[in-house]
Amino acid sequence: MKFYIYLFLILAIVSSCKEETEDNPVLANNYGSGYYFATDNGVSYLDSSLTSFVPKNQIFKEVNGSSISKVNRIKFQGTKAYIATENILYSVNVETFSLKGEATGFKNLVDFDFVALGRISAVDKEDSKVKVIDVDKMEIISDIETGDSTSPVFVLGDWYRSIVLNGGAQADSLKDSTIIAIDYRDELEPIADFMGSLFVGENPNSAVNINNMNILCKGIYDPNDLTTKTTSSLVRIDPWNLDVEASTNLNGIYNAQNLVSNDDDTKYYFTAENGVYQMNANGSSVSLIDPIVSDILYFLDEEYFVFTTDTTPPNVLNRNVLFVNDTQNDPSIVYKYNLDLNAFTDTLIFDGNVRDVNFYQ
Repeated sequence: MKFYIYLFLILAIVSSCKEETEDNPVLANNYGSGYYFATDNGVSYLDSSLTSFVPKNQIFKEVNGSSISKVNRIKFQGTKAYIATENILYSVNVETFSLKGEATGFKNLVDFDFVALGRISAVDKEDSKVKVIDVDKMEIISDIETGDSTSPVFVLGDWYRSIVLNGGAQADSLKDSTIIAIDYRDELEPIADFMGSLFVGENPNSAVNINNMNILCKGIYDPNDLTTKTTSSLVRIDPWNLDVEASTNLNGIYNAQNLVSNDDDTKYYFTAENGVYQMNANGSSVSLIDPIVSDILYFLDEEYFVFTTDTTPPNVLNRNVLFVNDTQNDPSIVYKYNLDLNAFTDTLIFDGNVRDVNFYQ
């Protein structure tokens, strides 16, 4: 009789372990270090080794069994990737891409940033609000209005404060010229307080904050009525005192967007109505890099390997590159431009229009 009891217990334990294994399968670490592309059809991935230039498309669907679409941003913190679609912010394990959580309650989530004490500042353009997310719970815990119909488009944090850019709309009557400041920490206490606003330039849309906080303003630009367009500008501000320190008109430049910098803050790059440009960090020496019209721009100091022999380790070198797409022909194709060679070197083809690029080390 005891034999049958022991046999029953062993079978019960084995069955329990099998059910647990089936419910929680061990996923392969197929991702991690590499290039991530946010597209209309989900997230695509390219391995950092660059042994292949064929990206894996829809990796979220491949791992989790459900598709996502209209991905606007992908960013990383620790071992997690955060994916912003228009209506939901997802968190996944960056190695396996398995789903860890999701925050709902957005009308058009266009950007987000990580702030103090385990929270995320998320910009809802259509709702004209910044919504604060608890990272552990993955839920909205508070929101801050950015102004009536201000259409915020970008957020940039530093220490205890976030600067939100109100990008306005296309029509002349719906332009905006303000940024707002939100404080997220008072000593060790979590807060979310509106601290003030500042007039900068017409329709601010992107910013860089390395040695100084520089904000790119595209000006008025309505593609349906180009008679109303105004020149773009670069504005340097003091984010703590909310003062404008300098403003430079970018003469002859219209619809400037997607400001990025090289790593040492000496060269800036941006897109405009007739191509991709570069300039100094103070807005001087503006010059055209290439006439390709892109609505994305990503800078990377990229490592690559050069093999001299079959038996010795490769030399590790660096090159400065930009990633752009071609909105006039096919925005699902991304080109890599080598700034050291002044030439396009690689072409990547995706299954949807590309909206954002990021790299995880």
